[in-house]
Amino acid sequence: MNGSDGRRPGRREADRRDFSAPPVERPEAIDEFIYEVRRAALQNEQTHPHQGGPQPGGQQARPQSAGKTAPAAREFTAPAEEPARGTGRGGAHLAQAGRRSAVRPGRAKPAAEYAARPAGQGKKKKRRARTLAMAALLLAGLYCIAVFSDIPFIKKWRDIYIETAMGTMTHQWLATAFIPGFVIDEVMGTRSDIETDQNSIETDWNVGSLSGADKKIKWRDLEKNFFKLYPEIDEDSFYAYLDAHSGESLTDDGYLLIDKAGLDDESTGIATVYGDEVLAIDTVNGITIVKVTGSEYVGRLAIVKDPAQVGLELSENFGSSGSIIANIVEQSGGVLAINGSGFYDPDGHGNGGTPHGLVIRDGEHLWDWVGQGGDKAVGFDWNDQLNIEIYDGNNDFRDAVEFKPVLVLDGEKVISGSAGWGMQPRSAIGQTGDGQVLLLVVDGRQPGYSIGCTMGDLADIMERYGAEQACNLDGGSSSIMYYNGRKITRPSAGDKQNGRRLPNAFVVSAR
Repeated sequence: MNGSDGRRPGRREADRRDFSAPPVERPEAIDEFIYEVRRAALQNEQTHPHQGGPQPGGQQARPQSAGKTAPAAREFTAPAEEPARGTGRGGAHLAQAGRRSAVRPGRAKPAAEYAARPAGQGKKKKRRARTLAMAALLLAGLYCIAVFSDIPFIKKWRDIYIETAMGTMTHQWLATAFIPGFVIDEVMGTRSDIETDQNSIETDWNVGSLSGADKKIKWRDLEKNFFKLYPEIDEDSFYAYLDAHSGESLTDDGYLLIDKAGLDDESTGIATVYGDEVLAIDTVNGITIVKVTGSEYVGRLAIVKDPAQVGLELSENFGSSGSIIANIVEQSGGVLAINGSGFYDPDGHGNGGTPHGLVIRDGEHLWDWVGQGGDKAVGFDWNDQLNIEIYDGNNDFRDAVEFKPVLVLDGEKVISGSAGWGMQPRSAIGQTGDGQVLLLVVDGRQPGYSIGCTMGDLADIMERYGAEQACNLDGGSSSIMYYNGRKITRPSAGDKQNGRRLPNAFVVSAR
């Protein structure tokens, strides 16, 4: 053994080792644990000075008895720099942990973390508020463009929207709830101007006649003159159909009858000379039925060869309640019909019993003339000529109703575009120069199928098929066409199968 103190060699040197030297790197989790231990020890020392720190001779104070409860800890804030306590290994490590915690980048104290939270939440609220404000400004800008812009495309559809809503009995709120009154008044002023312009106009003409139109002719005799009596039919597509359906096109009596006018019937493939699809050719009753379409509408046009077959028929309880169109046709022995007069319709729940304005049937004056804002008496005189006139009691009408506006007058189209009436289901009546009667119904209020058409659309169809005179009739949910025992249009009425109850209808009598 070496030395006089009786110690083992190297012990003194070992006691001189520098315990404050940096230890081997530990994982961050251990450093955090050491920091928390040191923090708790310093807090305890401030609370109980006689127990904290090392005792003389380098010995640590005994821990407090487990049976005693330590007093509540005071709030503690770690000092910026803490000297090492004692010379033991634990004190050195605690001091080293403190230094590491003070310099470790990115490590926020718990108190700082809590203090930072309200500031972050405030920023989120500000961002949310900015987003909402921008959305509100965007919506306000779009609204202003839609309501006030004069860009042609926007103005066209804004005006149609307003006209369509204001043209209904129960849905005017769709315009008044969102659009300023002065904008609505400006748009509807167009309609008032047209009504004023039409106040004084009347037909001034003499109808011709279509040779042979009043005769019921079998196919073997009709074939050579067929395209003179049915000039609207395209010859090539017609004969292509006959070649493919030679055994199906003639009745047992030898008359040509093609009827594919049903809503679910297959196409005939026959076209008119104007490119529209032909749905029915009924030489028994002298009728052609054509499907007319546009970008927003689908409808049916019936061309009746003999105007003497067209007359006004009444509901069974005319003046008190209306009838569905099927009943009006069956009671009169007709084969085809469209709705006629308008009627008193409070909140869209009228029963068709009270007609609007003039009603004349077989020369008998049944309901009084109103003459409201451009209204016209529309009907046939005793020469089967369609006249559109101002009623003064001296008119020579066989059958007539009262409605507006005029579409075609003496061969000239007198209306275009929406003209203040918007897009709706429509009905109209017209007559060509050779006497053929045009009965037109356009479906509407059914997105994906047919929205409806404008007055200009009606006038265009009538003009295309040669109308010399044409006038609008009651439309909306009343519009319907009936042929050969079933409806062939899709009414927008609540009763989709039968349509609304009507005071009267223009009916084509069977031959």
